[in-house]
Amino acid sequence: MTQQTLFIVDNNPGHGSQINSWLSEQGYQVETFSDGELCLNQIDENPSAICMNIEPASKGLDLLKRFRLANRDIPVVVLTDEKDLSAAVEAMKLGAFDYMLKPLDKIRLQTTVAKAVEMNTMVQKIASLQGELQQTYGYKNIVGQSLPMKQVFAHIEKVSQININVLILGESGTGKELVARAIHYNSSYKAGNFVAINCGAIPEALQESEFFGHEKGSFTGADQGRIGKLELAHGGTLFLDEVGEMPANMQVKLLRFLQDKSYERVGSNKKNRVDLRVISATNKDLETEVERGAFRSDLFYRLMVYPIILPPLRERQDDIPPLVNHFLKKFQHQTQKHINTVTSHAMEALIRYPWPGNVRELENILYRTLVQTRTDAIQIEDLPFKIQEQRLGWNEDFPTLPQKQANVSNATPAKVRNETQDTSFKEIEKQAILQAIEQHQGKLPEAAKSLGISRATIYRKMKRYRKTS
Repeated sequence: MTQQTLFIVDNNPGHGSQINSWLSEQGYQVETFSDGELCLNQIDENPSAICMNIEPASKGLDLLKRFRLANRDIPVVVLTDEKDLSAAVEAMKLGAFDYMLKPLDKIRLQTTVAKAVEMNTMVQKIASLQGELQQTYGYKNIVGQSLPMKQVFAHIEKVSQININVLILGESGTGKELVARAIHYNSSYKAGNFVAINCGAIPEALQESEFFGHEKGSFTGADQGRIGKLELAHGGTLFLDEVGEMPANMQVKLLRFLQDKSYERVGSNKKNRVDLRVISATNKDLETEVERGAFRSDLFYRLMVYPIILPPLRERQDDIPPLVNHFLKKFQHQTQKHINTVTSHAMEALIRYPWPGNVRELENILYRTLVQTRTDAIQIEDLPFKIQEQRLGWNEDFPTLPQKQANVSNATPAKVRNETQDTSFKEIEKQAILQAIEQHQGKLPEAAKSLGISRATIYRKMKRYRKTS
């Protein structure tokens, strides 16, 4: 464990030496300064705490102000004469951690300094965690290199610096909450909580209590008071996920809150105010919802001060390979499988697939595939049939038919057999299947229907053809 460093500022050499001795007994590395200016010059060394004699008060309090300006996180314990209690009170107003009156008590001094050091350690840990969160949720860590995502990153960077309401629009699974967190952890509100509410998952009868909190006895079952999400988000960010699902009566109450950031708990007439930023998200077309009367127009315009539109995965195919690599690395620890390779055929199928569930669907499919695969690389056979079909439909893995056969319409095994008398039945069958797939632009279900066979049969045969080709 790293030894904690303490600074002592006392213009009385004997007094400073005594304090140094008492604190050194506790295992601290102690530096004593007879001049506050010398101590201030070394403030960048980030001591765990400072013990400072503020006599005379006029000079000492001015020095305390300068310490606080230089580094507000370092706790300062002020020492003053018992006859000058007013100086101690003023020091506390300026942000001192605690004060002690002379003559000093050794045990109390050691205890007070230990508490100051403990608080400083906690502050450093919190700062470190906030840094990790900012790094984790920073927009630079959102996987994406396509032009649409670069535009999203530019919006995140811009809107993080100003406190305005943001509305994130995008299909399910596009990463709306991830973008909301990136905005939060890169904003001036990052020290506060990020509080998410899924507006479509809370029963309508409980929504007001969930948002605003309630007093004890305010309704049946309210055996004790409870704070709401707004209070939890004070100093931070309130994220309204799926805001388009919010019932009409709650829309009115949210609008009223947004007007002056004040609210009342259920069962109380007391006004409470909070300082927070609001980010909303929806997969609905809110303008259409407004037109048909399902969503309030005044609330819509309050929420959509700054819209950010997230593109679906099918419109940013360049991001699929890096996303695949990201998820494979993420799942290695969970699955105890160190597979980080995807064959070119499998990757082509993943890129070709339209991903109606977007990034969330890609993540889930890769996890399931990683669990099931038994080789050191993900093959196209490891993927679900609906994705295999994307690659199989291109016919790049299979021999193309001769031109005279490629022009045959409504191919069936019988017709192909008549034209290829010297060919084995299996080859005739293969050529008929390939011909049908070509005629239906790679759509296996339609090809299977035209041949009078099941989808499972055509998938199974195509898989066999690839192995032997």
